[in-house]
Amino acid sequence: MALGTGAYNGLATLDVWTLLVGQTPDFARGADATPLLATVAAGIMAMPAWVVFGATGFVLLHACRKRRARRRVFRTA
Repeated sequence: MALGTGAYNGLATLDVWTLLVGQTPDFARGADATPLLATVAAGIMAMPAWVVFGATGFVLLHACRKRRARRRVFRTA
């Protein structure tokens, strides 16, 4: 896409999800979901794929980072 001619057409998260999994997620179709969940899922699936997967990767990097052990000093009064 970066080297091609013409306009840049980004992929939506729904397109990438469908390519990876092979089917549209159930919550995006609204089959067995509450209206609020279906609305939120539709909004997320309409976002560009790099935003959703980039934010997920950043959260995973932060949550799973290696942390130094803290030295705890107990002080008596």
